[in-house]
Amino acid sequence: MTAETEVLGVRLRPRSRAEALEALRGLLAGQEPHSVYFVHAATANLAFEDANFRAALNRGSLVLNDGVGVRLAARARGVELADNLVGTDLIPLLLAGPFERPLRVFLLGGGPGVTERAGRYLGRHFPEVRVAGCCGGYFTAEQESEVVAQVRAAAPDLLLVGMGNPRQELFLDRYLPGLGCRLAMGVGGLLDHWAGGLRRASPGLRRWGLEWVQLLVQQPHKWRRYLLGGPKFVWRAAQPALRRWLVGGAVMAASVAAGLAVSEGAARQFQPQILERYPEGLYVASATRQYRLRPGFRGVFRYPEFQTEVRISGQGLREDREYGPKPEGVRRILAVGDSFTMGYSVGTEQTWVRRLESLLGPRYEVVNAGVPGYSTWQELSYLEEEGFALQPDLVLLAFFLGNDVADNARARLPVELRDGKLLASPVPRGVLPVGTRMWLAQHSHLYHLLWPVQRALRGVALPPPEAYPEAGWAATAGLLDRAERWCAAHGARLIVVGIPDRAPVEASHHRMRELCRGAGVECLDLLESLGGPGLYYPQDGHWTARGNDAAARALEAYLAGWRS
Repeated sequence: MTAETEVLGVRLRPRSRAEALEALRGLLAGQEPHSVYFVHAATANLAFEDANFRAALNRGSLVLNDGVGVRLAARARGVELADNLVGTDLIPLLLAGPFERPLRVFLLGGGPGVTERAGRYLGRHFPEVRVAGCCGGYFTAEQESEVVAQVRAAAPDLLLVGMGNPRQELFLDRYLPGLGCRLAMGVGGLLDHWAGGLRRASPGLRRWGLEWVQLLVQQPHKWRRYLLGGPKFVWRAAQPALRRWLVGGAVMAASVAAGLAVSEGAARQFQPQILERYPEGLYVASATRQYRLRPGFRGVFRYPEFQTEVRISGQGLREDREYGPKPEGVRRILAVGDSFTMGYSVGTEQTWVRRLESLLGPRYEVVNAGVPGYSTWQELSYLEEEGFALQPDLVLLAFFLGNDVADNARARLPVELRDGKLLASPVPRGVLPVGTRMWLAQHSHLYHLLWPVQRALRGVALPPPEAYPEAGWAATAGLLDRAERWCAAHGARLIVVGIPDRAPVEASHHRMRELCRGAGVECLDLLESLGGPGLYYPQDGHWTARGNDAAARALEAYLAGWRS
């Protein structure tokens, strides 16, 4: 048989109706006195509040579940009580017999005349039952011994006590050995039903566990028991399951948190990630370029592979000086481009811009106008708005083959400026709220380590450079033609400098050179100069100091004729 369960401290064993009836017949056939109790939600509430009553119930020979509430409470503890063993249904089945001799029954409980009317009901409906005696239930504690003597003198086989909870169960618990019966049962309102004082609920109400509604209509004085006791029982019965859920949830949460903490520590130790590409406050808004470098900014780029201090001049350039009118006898070169030109991966003096100036000598100034993330159209907007005011003799337009073609096809980059930071726009949808993802992006190495996995699961992939749409190449051709015309109008020579990705696609470089020839623009492709080892940071992908130096030397060699 299935192990017993507890409902608010009352022990119950799962039994079908047939099994319960068989157990009752077995107790009735024995020689020792036995007690049987029916436990419904109100009984369980009383037992929860009264330890003595709870102990009395648990000393019963047979404790049966009565009502849908108790069954649901047991189910919440993982035990299924197959049938609703309400005494109003079960006891008539027991009294139907057969018996070897007429069954002697004593009726105890109810108000004046209830047991007598109930006795007459038994006589009419159960021919094998003899009413051995009747006694009302309204007696004092001092009269209990007299009642016990009256029952014992009647020598019943079965004693049915209907005095309500907890009085009937406590009475039987105290006096069972002296009552002289083989089986005593606490039957609640059953005697009133037999006496005609209470009507049974319809089969539909009973089937849905709503028999209490019918009882409440007939006994409105018990409204607290049904309307307040019901929710109280549900809350109490849910506590064990709720505690298990909370404990299980806490254990699971602690396990997940510990696993994440260990994984985060391992990622920081063995596979540190780039948390913030750009320091907070690096950018300010621009009406024509979306954003630009904040004049006067000071900050540190912190990456696993390097840490560099970046200072932005009052002119919005990565420079330690301000540029006024071009000095007499000095040739000025203006370098425009993206992060490869700004060179945040190395110190100021290690950028290819500053290295080129050093290689060219004191008669040359090379101005660093690189801005991370800029596309060609943003660089041309800078030239028109601010760059030509610096009177450059030569403009080096750095063209990054990694993304410039795709970005040139857009009227605006898919970014927005928020609190000095560039964020993707629109913000990608995700499981976590945007604020949580932003915090993780700033603090968690594990979050960034798993980002490629998340992209793969979503089926998001960046197109390879050779797959750039024709619209991007067409837009680039138009921009190069425009740049050539602007530079010629301002008396400046234009050279497009092809910046290869660390995993370059030669076809894209060939296409870029063809575009430059078509626009009549000089082009220096650094593909061959940047093909050696140690020139790119493996994780970040930008040039090391060696990479910047290689680019500067290739430019210095290309400009040899111009210098002479």
